[in-house]
Amino acid sequence: MPGWVWVVLVIFFLVMLASGIIYAIRHAISALRVVAGTGDDITNALARLEQDPETREKQVPSFVLPIDVSAERYADAHSAVIRHQEEIRNRHAAIWKRWKTFNDLGR
Repeated sequence: MPGWVWVVLVIFFLVMLASGIIYAIRHAISALRVVAGTGDDITNALARLEQDPETREKQVPSFVLPIDVSAERYADAHSAVIRHQEEIRNRHAAIWKRWKTFNDLGR
């Protein structure tokens, strides 16, 4: 092989080596940011667990309350579930209506 081919190959090798190092460093920095964010989330969660019980909101267990209070809580929770399901159905119907008339814009 001529000598200039070796020069081209060495330059190509050096460029690929440098770009690989840059790629690895960029992704390592990105991974460190993700790990640091996860560490912060875990630290915050553990800090909330270590709070005084008085500072957290207390809720009386349902088995010590009168049955009508528990029934009212259940009714409120169940009505919230039904409202949520109705919202999902409405969004679904609106999306299908929009998709159904999507190609009719040019007519």
